[in-house]
Amino acid sequence: MKKSLRRGLVATAATALGAGLLAVPAAQADTSRTPQTVNAADWLSGQVVDGVLYNEQFDFVDWGLTLDTLLALDAVGGYNAKVADIADALADDLGSYIGTGAEKYAGSAAKALVAAQAADLDAADRTPTNFGGTDLVKATEAQVLTTPPVTGRIADTLPDGEFDDDDLPDDYANVVGQTFAVKALHAAGSSLADEATAFLLAQQCSNGGFRTFFTSDNTAEQQECSDPTTAEVDTTAFAVDALQTQIGDESVSDALARARGYLIGARGNDGEFGGGAATEAPNTNSTALAAVALEQLGDDGLAAGSAAWIAQRQVTAYSACGTELDGQFGAVGYDDAAIATAEDDGIEVETADQWRRATAPAITALQSYDDPTPRPRATFTVTAPSGYVAAGAPVSLTASGLAPGERYCVYSVDGSIAKAGKANASGVATISATAPSPGVRPVYVYGERDARQGEASLRVLTTTKRFVATTNVKTVKRNGRIRVSARGLAPSEPVRIGYGGTYIKTANARTDGTIDYTFGVGSSTGKKNVYVRGIVNTRQGIASFTVVK
Repeated sequence: MKKSLRRGLVATAATALGAGLLAVPAAQADTSRTPQTVNAADWLSGQVVDGVLYNEQFDFVDWGLTLDTLLALDAVGGYNAKVADIADALADDLGSYIGTGAEKYAGSAAKALVAAQAADLDAADRTPTNFGGTDLVKATEAQVLTTPPVTGRIADTLPDGEFDDDDLPDDYANVVGQTFAVKALHAAGSSLADEATAFLLAQQCSNGGFRTFFTSDNTAEQQECSDPTTAEVDTTAFAVDALQTQIGDESVSDALARARGYLIGARGNDGEFGGGAATEAPNTNSTALAAVALEQLGDDGLAAGSAAWIAQRQVTAYSACGTELDGQFGAVGYDDAAIATAEDDGIEVETADQWRRATAPAITALQSYDDPTPRPRATFTVTAPSGYVAAGAPVSLTASGLAPGERYCVYSVDGSIAKAGKANASGVATISATAPSPGVRPVYVYGERDARQGEASLRVLTTTKRFVATTNVKTVKRNGRIRVSARGLAPSEPVRIGYGGTYIKTANARTDGTIDYTFGVGSSTGKKNVYVRGIVNTRQGIASFTVVK
């Protein structure tokens, strides 16, 4: 039986690979989708089975990541059926995510409400106020503290004794969950939206960034961020998104301006970002979250630069060519080390979660990508030997229709051909390769951009085969004639018939792989051999007979 992760947005939600996802504004969802966005969305939607992303490594339904996927697919458009599948699955399993009875998880309830609002389904029991029988607005409001000294903060409802360590927070709720509550409650017109917003603004540190963790005591009067070193990129990006619809409020506008300064200061020279304490090294997850926030703040150029950094770490047909990432087109690697490992080992059970978490926010971030060297779709003309070739033999391929100097990779399905090069000034690639394993083998030539490729087929034969060769008689008089027959050749395979130290006939086998030939035996007497050879000498049959006086 599949398990569900009950605690949803736990204390490490933002720092452990950014467990949430920024939803993009409606205007962005209406723009033309970039190929990079579509490829990422196609790959991640393909990971969703029966409406969920299942973590095979730890044996649970990852609802937090599943809802990230719903929000991303909804934002970019074109995946309505998959969005509905996820929403239906969530409604059927809602209690395991937001909690039941004595356990209620504030961040999970808020995120589920955002997802229900985004999905915007027509069914009567798929609305925010009746989602599988649960009013998600009330469920979220119920987890907002309203009694002084602390108001507006979300808090979990947990059994007594859940926390007995003074060094731990009083619950699992954190600032990331608070951002979802602010976004959801404001969209719902809740009377608690303003208090939730005010509390979120208090989590902004003096450097403009937002911290991830609340003050550990949820009854303490001091709830503001007092240590700027606790600010984190991921959480700041979530806050920027949550506050977008309240930009007309002066305090919100000021907070967004300060957040912008923090994000720009955290941005690397190539557009990359690190996340929180556990993910401070540059990675695509944090970079994607920050890129969307920068776009929302009006910094389109900076967002595009960060999106370009992500695009360089997205699997394409070209980059996967000849590696174990073949077939994972569109997936986004968390960092260069993750990509290098997957090129050798593929995306395994132990690494699938990281690839999914990196790809989810990248879907929306890649909407900002502006390809510096765009190339139109193209189908290359690939010319291969028209006849048979022997496995392991040298073959020459030619691909035309590439751009001058365009990089390419030629690849066979069995992996025996995998080499890269550059087209010449005329857009032609002349490729020397080795024939793959026997069979009809497609060979692909990928350009350096998606939707630029061509293919041809090689008819590859085994290098060693013994044909059945016979003569119509075993004894023939000198200067007489004899007929040799052979079967087991490939259809229409080129054939050479040898006798007396020379080839006496070249022809092609019939379509059924047989051949017959009648020839004169000459005046020399004794035991004789006639050879029937295919495309290489080690594909042959030998028939013996005797010439007599």
